[in-house]
Amino acid sequence: MSEDDVVGEKLMTALSSAAQHLTGSRTGSEEETLALIVAGAIQTVPGVEHAGVSLLRADGSIVSYTPSAEAVAEVDQLQSTYREGPCVTALWDEHTVIVDDLVNETDRWPRFAPAAAAHGIGSMLSFQLFARENTLGALNLYSTEPHGFTADSQALGSLFAAHAAMALGESQHVAQLQQALTSRDVIGQAKGILMERFGLDAKEAFAMLVRSSQETNMKLVDVAGWLANGTGDRLQRD
Repeated sequence: MSEDDVVGEKLMTALSSAAQHLTGSRTGSEEETLALIVAGAIQTVPGVEHAGVSLLRADGSIVSYTPSAEAVAEVDQLQSTYREGPCVTALWDEHTVIVDDLVNETDRWPRFAPAAAAHGIGSMLSFQLFARENTLGALNLYSTEPHGFTADSQALGSLFAAHAAMALGESQHVAQLQQALTSRDVIGQAKGILMERFGLDAKEAFAMLVRSSQETNMKLVDVAGWLANGTGDRLQRD
């Protein structure tokens, strides 16, 4: 068997492993999906001892999720605090970052590199995650040994990250749909209460909710929930 055939076989094995680990996550919560991604990466990618996912939130903060060890959580927090490191580079520059020896990376990340090395991390791999053309975050892989990752690690990790991004995007989409359906139900309940209490039609009841939302500077669904939960008994019509 040629070297290319060996690499191809490894890639197919990784593809199968990634699919097996992540298929069940598509109906789970975002946190469950992230936990499966971390566990699957450790089992799939050669050289990985620990893993974690860092997500970029709308307010610009970088949040660490489901780290496999306390050291991972601490190192992820260092990257968020210093705004430098493989994860940050992968997030903003949109590519794969491999670090063979953190001790020798002080020129690139003067604050992060020595701090991470002090936590016992020798080398890292970070992959940017994509879903629906948006950057979601980075999959961070850790080894306590310098030069802990090979070319195969990078190839298989990149493949796994692609599948992880799809699974994560799907779980977030499902969560958004569930939230939308819940909001619709709560607003419907609140409209019904107003229609019965004040003899309104559906359009008038919705307008009353919107006005209350504007006057109280609360989200519409929060006003509806307040009313539907029985705490809006004092609500009066002008």
